[in-house]
Amino acid sequence: MMNRAFVWAAGAVLAAGIGGTARGEDNTSWPMWGGHVSRNMVNPTKGLSLDFDVTEKKNILYVQKLGSQSYGNPVVVDGRIYVGTNNGGNFLPHVKGDKGCLLCFDEKTGKLLWQLSRDKLPQGRVVDWPEQGICSTCCVDGDRVYVVTNRAEVMCLDVHGMANGNQGPITNEELHGPQDADILWSCDMMGQLGVFPHNLATSSPLIVGDKLYAVTSNGVDETHFAIPKPQAPAFLCLDKNTGKVLWHKNYPSQEDRIDLNHSILHGQWSSPAAGEVNGKWQIYFPGGDGCIYALNSDTGEIIWKFQMNPVSATYELGGRGTRNEILATPVFYDNSVIVAVGQDPEHGEGVGHLYRIDATKTGDISPEIGGVKGQKDKGEHTNPNSGAIWHVGGVIEKEGNEKEFKYRRTICSVAVADGLVYAADLSGFLKCLDLKDGKVYWEHDVKAAVWGSPMAVDGKVLLGDEDGKLTILAQGKELKFLKEAEFGSAIYSTPTICNGNIYVSTRDKLFAIKGKE
Repeated sequence: MMNRAFVWAAGAVLAAGIGGTARGEDNTSWPMWGGHVSRNMVNPTKGLSLDFDVTEKKNILYVQKLGSQSYGNPVVVDGRIYVGTNNGGNFLPHVKGDKGCLLCFDEKTGKLLWQLSRDKLPQGRVVDWPEQGICSTCCVDGDRVYVVTNRAEVMCLDVHGMANGNQGPITNEELHGPQDADILWSCDMMGQLGVFPHNLATSSPLIVGDKLYAVTSNGVDETHFAIPKPQAPAFLCLDKNTGKVLWHKNYPSQEDRIDLNHSILHGQWSSPAAGEVNGKWQIYFPGGDGCIYALNSDTGEIIWKFQMNPVSATYELGGRGTRNEILATPVFYDNSVIVAVGQDPEHGEGVGHLYRIDATKTGDISPEIGGVKGQKDKGEHTNPNSGAIWHVGGVIEKEGNEKEFKYRRTICSVAVADGLVYAADLSGFLKCLDLKDGKVYWEHDVKAAVWGSPMAVDGKVLLGDEDGKLTILAQGKELKFLKEAEFGSAIYSTPTICNGNIYVSTRDKLFAIKGKE
């Protein structure tokens, strides 16, 4: 049973309108989860200093409170910082009680500029877990902010909030103060599309051109067995200007939904990524069935699909089985997609799989085929059309029924830099692998659970953990420890580096750190 929400939750940076990030040694913009549409967790900042100390307040520019539960990653654009959280900060006197909130701060001072406030859904924790707030990392495009709320709404907001005196066509719970959000349009995925989000809607929006993409979080009911809305979409494409639904898909198809092993296993909490292959855009949607779907950006039709679980894997309620869904955000790099599988962190450790997938192929490019629809055959099912470039995962059986996991379950995305892949798992192990063949060069144990993703920047790798530590290692084929910083509260997010500063959101605070002298 989940009692905390997820933050999964966000190639080359592209021209304006695509949602890329400005390049340069100071990286002047970080507009979405992952910084750009590829979702590769790499920041171009150079000359980053590690000369800071949270306890002694050395080179700490400011510390701003957030809510009591914060999972959103900092987004920084045009002098504003955006973080998803709950209403535990009590910033606005007229906003009371448990809410989902998106906070907008002034980048230089940390002062609150405006707040989006959303009521919790009346159905309760099965669709909107208490105190979890808004877990989606927003996407900023021009003068608009896009976010998925705790109420399973895809919303478009004015970056200025109500401070500019405008009132969008949709009122924000009849709140009209200067520090309230200005809602321009909203798509209610439950009311309009019949989606049933399990525990919470969390997807971080992706924008490519004039289209917005999101995962709907459609999932199981409180029994963790039945899917109340099997016809509801899993993947969604909207017009970013109007909120009009352009297309939606409910993969896996009905004929594949025969049992728990070939359906939505639990929820669908991840986020999409995008890549340009042979001059055409592909949108990568992580499915609740453990399958990555590469879709045509204009139509939503499947270009290829890749089932990341072995045919022999089975799912058991409570996560005791070996079949997983995809909670990490896929990363596009050099005509390939790199992603791993996992489960709700409350399910604990388990076998995982990390793949690099050839994005130039078409059709069913899973490593194995067959064995679906309840087949008992556990024999050979090798797919001659497999798109697997390499794979790290599986189990090593030992004496006394002990097992060693080659790769563990994860909810983390990867960082790809200088021919190396940095990948963390939920158990706190950070691996450095060769991009070409998946060879593992080293593994470092931070000795705490990891929810956020590693960030590669200026020859360093930054990784936060549930114990409130930020571990900093050197990039490269040899393991080299550089620094461990204590933040005093769990870090469920990924650090953001922008304009020479480091921004770390912990469970209840936002830290602005001077990153360059």
